[in-house]
Amino acid sequence: MSGERALSKIQWGKESAAAHGTAVAADTILAGAEIAAINPDRKPSYYDDALGLRMRSTRAVIYQYLAQNTIKLPACYFQALPMVLSCGIKGNVTPAEQTPSQADYLWDHTPSLTATNAPDSITLEAGDDTQAYELEYLMFESLKLAGQIAQGAEESPVSLEAAYFARQVSPVSFTGGLSFPSMETMNAKLSRFYVDTTWAGRGTTEKTGTIRAWELELLTGLHPKFLGSANKYFDVHGENFIEVMLTLTLEGNANADALFDYYRAGTKIALGMKVSGALIGTGVAHSLTANLWGTFEHVTPLSEEAGGNNLHKALFHALYDPTGAHGIEVKAITNVAAI
Repeated sequence: MSGERALSKIQWGKESAAAHGTAVAADTILAGAEIAAINPDRKPSYYDDALGLRMRSTRAVIYQYLAQNTIKLPACYFQALPMVLSCGIKGNVTPAEQTPSQADYLWDHTPSLTATNAPDSITLEAGDDTQAYELEYLMFESLKLAGQIAQGAEESPVSLEAAYFARQVSPVSFTGGLSFPSMETMNAKLSRFYVDTTWAGRGTTEKTGTIRAWELELLTGLHPKFLGSANKYFDVHGENFIEVMLTLTLEGNANADALFDYYRAGTKIALGMKVSGALIGTGVAHSLTANLWGTFEHVTPLSEEAGGNNLHKALFHALYDPTGAHGIEVKAITNVAAI
């Protein structure tokens, strides 16, 4: 029997921090992910052996293994964020319940800029009813969250794209008996936008009636390190610079014009985005908050037109703030106590 798309799925389990790459059984289904190709993890090299024949080679050499692809959630949900942020920005996070007995956990993934961020790794299982495939030591090298507010009663989801690397692809059997996850879908219409002139005051001054669309892109700096060993796959990972950019589509109003003035003057500001969801029990609401310190690479008035309204397009680049001793803050609140 051929594998069915309807019976395809993706699920994962968190690996031990002391044993990255030691595969574990999945314990969580990643709902809503696009079913993607299982990309090749090895590439044979062929050589001209000059054997006096009309065929070039007798050799097909595989030197190393590496699995790479992108997980895409067209309609992301808050409960997926802790795993993605733990394997991309900052791991080994202990969530803090905000309201006693309400399971409203704050996950603070604000990265250290001077020390290791101890990223977590997962074992991914993906496949269908015919065959599952396992990818161990999976981490994310880039994350992209984006939301566009529909100008009617249409959909306004927040999408997630998470580009990963992993050791290798191996055929396995799916871990069975997993429960369906809870899902509080992120709504771009509930996006809120903040501008402040100090890092200490970040997330204080909301600019209402302005944001139409946004895209937050994080280059995590995580990468596999191939060092001499008994294995063809990588044994360790490395951390590098973290780069963060925020693209904004804005109503062409006074708030947008003020950002144009900041751009012209090269003024450094704290720019914040927050997406909220439903209340968790009687506690606080699901949310994702990202605060950045930096400057605008550009602010372009009249870049687009929608319904007779002129729009501004802006690109914000995160920088280090010596006064606040930071420049990137990422926090999520959801009803997930562990990954």
